[in-house]
Amino acid sequence: MNESNFGTWIFAFLIVAVIFGWGGIGGIGGGNAAAVDIQSALAAQTSALNQQSLLLSSANNNYETARLIDNQSMNMMNQNNTNLLAAINGFNAVTQNLTSGFNSVNQNIADLGYRLDKCCCDIKSTLLENRLQDTQIALQNAQNVAVNAEQSQYILSQLGSFVPKAPAAAAAYATK
Repeated sequence: MNESNFGTWIFAFLIVAVIFGWGGIGGIGGGNAAAVDIQSALAAQTSALNQQSLLLSSANNNYETARLIDNQSMNMMNQNNTNLLAAINGFNAVTQNLTSGFNSVNQNIADLGYRLDKCCCDIKSTLLENRLQDTQIALQNAQNVAVNAEQSQYILSQLGSFVPKAPAAAAAYATK
């Protein structure tokens, strides 16, 4: 039996003994020293039970207060962890956005380099095509001049030597 149950049984036994009489006790208020002792014992037992109840209540209150503080601390830690996770996720999102942005910039720079290279190649090709065309035209003109000179030389060789006559001689020759 624990101490609380033992005290309850003693208290119950004493109440029964006082009500129905015990040994030479003539009931409640018999004026007897034994009755006074019983009442003192009952008062002491009641006081001890009340003190024990107060101590138990105080211990329970202390325990519940400690549990409330623990729960509040746990809730605050959970909230802090949630806030930290939200902040970390936010920073990760910003980092990912920056990375994506820089990847886009890098792709655009690479594309610009490709386009500049292609543009330079196109300009070089155009210049070379124009130069080739100018060279072909100059070659054609030189060939035409050479052909004309050759044809003129051939015609002159077929005519023999040609001496132009003075205009007066030509007029006299025309009248004969």
